[in-house]
Amino acid sequence: MIHHICFLETLPSTSPAELDQLLIEIRILLLKLPDIHNLRVGRNLDAADPFSLFLSFDIDSLEKLAYVQRNAIYYQFERQILDAHAKRVVRYNFDMDSGKETG
Repeated sequence: MIHHICFLETLPSTSPAELDQLLIEIRILLLKLPDIHNLRVGRNLDAADPFSLFLSFDIDSLEKLAYVQRNAIYYQFERQILDAHAKRVVRYNFDMDSGKETG
């Protein structure tokens, strides 16, 4: 099982109301993808931190993650959310199955 975490530094012009709308839009889009489990989306409570939003989810494997990232819905998420509202995106993938080889 892979845990995918994504930190978003939104554009400086993004208002608090727009952040709230982004949280909703991220959930709406990514919950349409059946391979994504345990989706979490949230706002950073530390206003001084450059990353204002995060999202994370579980997925069965790196292969499934690559498959999901080629999906039209994920492409829509990248264009409508990431490209339009994020200044910087940092992604991490963590293996949650100890003792297994990653592939």
